[in-house]
Amino acid sequence: MASEKGRPLPSPLKNVFLRCSPAMKEYGQCVATKLPAVEKGMCEKEFLALKTCMQNAVYSWPTNQHPPAELPGVTDIKEGPILGVRYSLDGKILAIQRTNQEIEFVNKESCTGFKQQCRSGSDRIFGFFWTDCPACDIVFVTTSGLEMYTLYLSKNGLKLVEYKKTHVSWYVYTHESRLVLLASGMQCKTLSGYQFAAGGIVRLPKYDVTMTKQEYNRKPVLAPEDIRIATMYGRLYCVQVDRVALQLHMYRFYRDAVVPQGSLPIFSSHVAISVVDNVLLVHQTDSQVVLLYDILTDPRGPISAPLPLLLRGAPSPAASSSSNTGKGSRRPLSTAEATIYGKGWVFINPDLVLDHMHGLLWRVRLDLEAVAASSSNLPSLLSFLQRRRFDAPKAKELSLIVIKSMIIERRSLRLIASAMDVVTASYAQATRPSSGTGGSGYQPMNKSTAVSSGGITLSAGPRGSQSSSNPVGKAMSKSKIVEIEQDAETVSDAESIISSEIEEAPLTSSQEQTSAPSSSRVLSREGSKGITMESSTSNSSSLLASGLQGLRMGLPAPYISPDDVLQSVFLAIEEEMCTDSTFYVAAIVEYMRSTAKENVRVPPGLQALMVQLLGRDERYHELRQFVAGKLIDPSRTVALQLLDVGTNDRETRKLGMEMLRLLHAHCDYVKLLLQDGRLLEGLRYIRQNKVDTIPPALFLEAAANSNDIEKLASVFRFCLDFLPGFQQTPDFNLYSSRLNQQCIVGSGC
Repeated sequence: MASEKGRPLPSPLKNVFLRCSPAMKEYGQCVATKLPAVEKGMCEKEFLALKTCMQNAVYSWPTNQHPPAELPGVTDIKEGPILGVRYSLDGKILAIQRTNQEIEFVNKESCTGFKQQCRSGSDRIFGFFWTDCPACDIVFVTTSGLEMYTLYLSKNGLKLVEYKKTHVSWYVYTHESRLVLLASGMQCKTLSGYQFAAGGIVRLPKYDVTMTKQEYNRKPVLAPEDIRIATMYGRLYCVQVDRVALQLHMYRFYRDAVVPQGSLPIFSSHVAISVVDNVLLVHQTDSQVVLLYDILTDPRGPISAPLPLLLRGAPSPAASSSSNTGKGSRRPLSTAEATIYGKGWVFINPDLVLDHMHGLLWRVRLDLEAVAASSSNLPSLLSFLQRRRFDAPKAKELSLIVIKSMIIERRSLRLIASAMDVVTASYAQATRPSSGTGGSGYQPMNKSTAVSSGGITLSAGPRGSQSSSNPVGKAMSKSKIVEIEQDAETVSDAESIISSEIEEAPLTSSQEQTSAPSSSRVLSREGSKGITMESSTSNSSSLLASGLQGLRMGLPAPYISPDDVLQSVFLAIEEEMCTDSTFYVAAIVEYMRSTAKENVRVPPGLQALMVQLLGRDERYHELRQFVAGKLIDPSRTVALQLLDVGTNDRETRKLGMEMLRLLHAHCDYVKLLLQDGRLLEGLRYIRQNKVDTIPPALFLEAAANSNDIEKLASVFRFCLDFLPGFQQTPDFNLYSSRLNQQCIVGSGC
């Protein structure tokens, strides 16, 4: 994974301490103990906002650009206390929570502003968020419920359009899902949800989360940092950390139900959650390793061994202006910056990490090479790679390498067959029009998830609940797999950062799950690969933009076509094979079996390769059985290979000629008949099949070379009788004169 480091803050802010707003519950508590000079906030439109009372201004960077712009946006505000900052979705209005009862609004265009208090003076505002829901523009979350307002810029004010009364202890909201979860009850374990989608407001049923008691007479209380809203494969989940049972409880949201999805094991109570490319990352901050879970993996254990985190520095000024970057083009990390899981780290949904103590913003990325190196379940690894979108070319390359290695290392045929089934099924699903993806190559979503233009919209849930056990898949190891890249804009504090690529894109299917490709291979510290934080470059920015655009168009995808398997696996192995090709042929047979199962056509070159290998080992009987059993499909390429192999076996050669005849490869078939001296049979063939593409000179020359004058006369007479216009060709004059010279032609010729 990679997290990318940002550039340093403008000089007036370098020595200013930043503080996360306590109102933004989904990003955890991170309160300053010194110098409350800088406060921070964030809008759903991907702006990271920094506030300094020294200059009475808010500095903001768009985090959907990578690396972000050099210069921040600046909005002047009045001096005063700040509890939270959020920009409107269009970035024109800045909302600042000044107190527990009042929010100030600043119009950046007209430089005017107004203030709005909550509905009741006895209520306390926990926080607020902007929406694209047609029912309202902004929502206040108070101790008494949700207050929904419409913005009236012409009147410099808000209008209360709806009020939903409910007791609220704390809340969690992400703009990616447009979903707010409200906690209530003595233990705060009763959660109710509202989704503010573009199609309207959806109310979710209340549900209680599972909590394990630590002491008999003491009831645990659910904290906001124990709940995370996660979007994976177009589905909405609530991820709850049970620090006593050391488990992650998963709940899936439907319009009319919240269904438990089982539990995932963790090994520490000190954890943080990230979601990268639909992969759930569990950061165990005390042991400084990361567990990777793919919810579509069965059984849902870790997809690899626990992996350490690796940091990458920000690009140097020279690298920022150059498209070619390398290890030497990155700024070295200071001792403070190189500290992993520091005290100032705040994990921001879905894949950002804010180090507010050192003014750094990191983005987490997967290092697929390291994941592949630390995974022992190869079919599950291939299934995992086939679902990756951030770095699809790398996933495809690694998939081919895994398959090739399995064959070279002579793994069990059962294991190879499972691997072949995985890649073939993924390719078939991607190319089959009925898969619902239009051939885009993305895995279709469950029917229980519908989508609106404003984000993920929940639909009716299943009748039965789903659950699964999640045993631990692998032991802890030192393999390093997660990367973190530093965002190229160094920011001191960010409270509501959500990647706009994910936020703004409606998730109709996996194909629209957008994600940024990792900018480069893992750069290791002390020679080891792992979870890395690296700085982005100008080149990675273009890669990100092109990658996102391609994903929205259904491209690229890591799926492996039969041509890819032929060129990158079987032909590459054939060059390295020893004399015995028995196992190699068995692997090809397993792949052809899997393609037949999915109704995927294999290239004729693969079947010709199998014919070549069987002929090399003189396994002619098996070869004829494969052809008779339709395992080897008739094709010109296969027929010619059968003829080549048949030089040492007459029956195989006859099989090749018969295949050419059935394929109506007239020219090839007739040439073979002439080579065998079956001249008259060739003439009968072209007459019966009405072939007019073979020149008569081919037959006349063969007859003349046989030194049989009677045969030449017969061919010449055939051409006169059945080939219109033959008398006007040069061949007529040439061969008639030859026959006359030998006095063979009778008066009827």
